[in-house]
Amino acid sequence: MELRDAVVIVTGGASGIGRALAEAFAARGARGVVVADLDGEWAERVAARIGGLGVRCDVGDPAQIRALVDVAVATYGPVDVFCSNAGYSDPAPGGLDGSPDDYRRITDVNLLAHVWAAQAVVPSMLERGGGYLLQTISSAALITGPSAPGYTLTKHGALGYAEWLALNYGERGLRVSCLCPNAVYTGMFGRPMDSDGSDAPPPNGPLGEVLLPEDVAAQVLAAMEGDEPFLITPHERVRESFRRKAEDYDGWIVRTRARLARMRAQAPIEMPPSTVTTEPVT
Repeated sequence: MELRDAVVIVTGGASGIGRALAEAFAARGARGVVVADLDGEWAERVAARIGGLGVRCDVGDPAQIRALVDVAVATYGPVDVFCSNAGYSDPAPGGLDGSPDDYRRITDVNLLAHVWAAQAVVPSMLERGGGYLLQTISSAALITGPSAPGYTLTKHGALGYAEWLALNYGERGLRVSCLCPNAVYTGMFGRPMDSDGSDAPPPNGPLGEVLLPEDVAAQVLAAMEGDEPFLITPHERVRESFRRKAEDYDGWIVRTRARLARMRAQAPIEMPPSTVTTEPVT
């Protein structure tokens, strides 16, 4: 993928991985970077810093995604890269008591937003001979762990939809990559919205190594400009666990069940409140 002069949309772009991606695309010479976020003020701040365009957008609403694409095209031209990065998690790490409205909302944001984005940009990409969809999906799609139930099911669904896109449109030039990180130093781990990118991540914890969003973004752009892999897994631990899961699914279930029980006994994993965040909860 040639990123210089590309037109890029990044949802969830006001902080965390999304902000780091927007900054990295701009630094690569993208012609236009559209920073979209539920928090329109912070989207505009990030966009102003990188010379892009900030847009308030609720990705769970297909009409707002269509409007986002329309303003990007009107400002910069056809979209070359769409980064579906926004997402959020359930209010609690486990349990069966989620309401129908809770599940509908997380499905709209974490799963169907990928569908609405593809519907909005893929036809034009195919007409022009290709384009790139980057989906921030989380390691929860590959190796179910302490993540909450709604988060888990929507991330698995998003991975399946990305596979479908890659299988059905890859021969026509559409490239699809799924970013599946584990712990990243975003708001979930207490990183301030106004971080200048120079702060260090917290020490490794129950989820393993905690990476900086800027390091994740650098790996993503290197992958896009390189062999364009379907899976981008910044954490080696995730790659190894996914491999072991494929080799022995039942054994992986038994081992992971025991590990989660130990984690709950030692230090319960606290998930953020059930509000749409400006960065994916990974």
